Amino acid sequence: MAQIKWLDETCNCCSKQINSWDKRISKALAYKYPCCEKCIAKEYDMEVDALRDKMENFFGMRPCIGI
Repeated sequence: MAQIKWLDETCNCCSKQINSWDKRISKALAYKYPCCEKCIAKEYDMEVDALRDKMENFFGMRPCIGI
């Protein structure tokens, strides 16, 4: 499992700094611009933990260490 990396990019919705996990799930969900997992979870009306479970069960993606 990869370590979390903070990127020099911001969430398209809330303008907070995003990390490598945010970028991975944005790409998996075909977002044109990356969003943080909190904003993605809010858009899908889910809790962050539920989104992480869905990403693992559906896409086989696990969050980076440190999240």
